[in-house]
Parts: sequence; C-alpha cells; structure tokens
Amino acid sequence: TPTATPSATNTSTPTSSGWTTIMQEDFEGSFPGTTWSVSDEQAGYGEYYWAKSSCQSYAGSYSGWAIGGGANGGSLSCGASYASNTSSLMIYGPFSLVGAAAANLNFKLWNNTESGYDYAMWLASKNGTNFYGLSTSGNSGGWVDRTFNLTNVTTIGDLTGQPNVWIAFWFQSDTSVNKAEGVYVDNVLLRKYGSTSVAEATPS
Repeated sequence: TPTATPSATNTSTPTSSGWTTIMQEDFEGSFPGTTWSVSDEQAGYGEYYWAKSSCQSYAGSYSGWAIGGGANGGSLSCGASYASNTSSLMIYGPFSLVGAAAANLNFKLWNNTESGYDYAMWLASKNGTNFYGLSTSGNSGGWVDRTFNLTNVTTIGDLTGQPNVWIAFWFQSDTSVNKAEGVYVDNVLLRKYGSTSVAEATPS
C-alpha cells in the first residue's frame, strides 16, 4: 500500500546565507504524519486536534486548523465556531541547536479569537513538557507574518547550544464567547544559523 509523503521536511540543508532549514510545513501533504504530535489537552469538552484544512490557506490549498481534527473537530464545516474550553496542541521535536548561533520559527498566522481570553500561542521547550513563548488574541484581519526568536524565549532564554529543543503551536479558549474558525497557521519554517561558512554552503 503506498503511503503519502509528509509535506513537512525534516532536513538540514545549508543555504547561501548560512541559514539551515530544520523543518518546513505547508500542510499540502499528509498531516500530522511522523513529524508532528497533536493532542487535546482539555478532557471532558469534546475532542479537537490540529489538522490540515482547506477552509483557509495562505499558499497552496491547505493550512493547519487548530480545531479541525479529532472526534468533534473532524466534523466541523468551514466557518464553524470553536468550542469553549478548547486546548489543542501540536508539537515538533526534539531537534538540536548545538553549534547554532541563531534560530527562529517563521510562520503565517490567521487569528479570529475573543480578545484577551482565547489565545493562539507559539512556544518552545527544553524538555518537551514545559513550554514558553508568545501569544495573541483578537482578529488578525487575515494572514500575518510571525517570527519567534529562539535565542530569547520567555523564562528559558537562549536555546542555541541545546541538544534537545521542541516547538509547539497551542490554541486555548475559555468558557464563553466563541468566534468563527479560531486559528490557522501556514508556511511554517524552522531554521538555524550555524557554523557553516557561506563559501561551504549550497546555494538555495
């Protein structure tokens, strides 16, 4: 039986600028595959997982929808509102930042959540359990660029030099006021700047 190839590429390819791609995800292939771990972190309020979706996309035909999978999320139609007490998590890792001088996570975000109460979060961890980072709520007005600097993460600081690092996207809602669709991400790019010189690197 043929198997689909995950659209996330878990490679280490130097570019002419000295940046190395650790992982790319455009949600055009299979998801979550072996690249991502998805889960519902709030039992008792339905099951909602991150999943690929054609409801919104920045490029191509698909993006990652925070509530599009799971026993309850899998039956949602485009335009559906997220549920109360949702806690949908997807994690990538571990990966190494040993020898890196810089590292960041770049992605496109689409956000429509209750301002100040329901949050899209992008996070990092040194142990795969405790995550720290940034969050946003409200309406983004469409797709926006976001960059997460892994040399300056809240509480855990600079992650360069760490042998095991994880990144995560997390959507959480409270007990009331549920907006349409919630959170999507697309064109995820995780990269590091290493010790490879420009002369040694392969042009991108």
